[in-house]
Amino acid sequence: MPLTPEQEWIIAACGLIAHADGEFSPGESDQVLAMLDEHLSAEEHARWLVLLGDHHALRTAFAELPPPLPAFTEPLLEQAWTMALANGNAGPAEIHALERIAEDIGIDPGDLADWRRQWTEHAREIAEHIATFAALLIHHDGAIDPEEQRRFSELLARLPLTDNRRERLAHDLRARPPTLDHVGATLASLPRERRLTVLRAIAPLVPASNQAALGRAFFLDLARAAAISADQATRLLGPPGP
Repeated sequence: MPLTPEQEWIIAACGLIAHADGEFSPGESDQVLAMLDEHLSAEEHARWLVLLGDHHALRTAFAELPPPLPAFTEPLLEQAWTMALANGNAGPAEIHALERIAEDIGIDPGDLADWRRQWTEHAREIAEHIATFAALLIHHDGAIDPEEQRRFSELLARLPLTDNRRERLAHDLRARPPTLDHVGATLASLPRERRLTVLRAIAPLVPASNQAALGRAFFLDLARAAAISADQATRLLGPPGP
């Protein structure tokens, strides 16, 4: 099934943000496509991978998209800002790219600045949730393997938090992991898109465990508590390892 115009806007805008710093890796293509709450067909996935890798072609495709519906402009730009914060903080290049996208769709710069402040506050709140849920995941089998520790540290480094807050979370969550009941209830209370954001962020920690099958089952339990279907949670995880 082809993507909706709104979904194409999300991919194009997030792709332009990812290109903003002049360095676009293959992993960023997957990160952009993961912004969609959608399972792409093999053909659509391949088509967008090619397009995302070509900045000029992506800019051209963006310019040819029909204008988004007014009700969709703020959610679209928030998705693009989330992409800008994917490595912890947005730099001048990402901010400029966002401003250019907003200008192209007729958004007032003052409105964008207000929205960006709100989005950043929301991103910091969700970052706290991601760190907490990731800690629960790496503690679930009673031991933290070296690869889990490495990926957990890398995840914390990418979250839009102050250095002091990041260090405090790293210390506290390693020493005192949260309980499943607390985490499950908190996750279930979040809006659906934020629940997906949390699960999407912590999914790469699952194969890092020496007991990946156990971690996979635990992840699916957490998704179930968050009212996310098993099919969708499985797509977030990807195929099981050998």
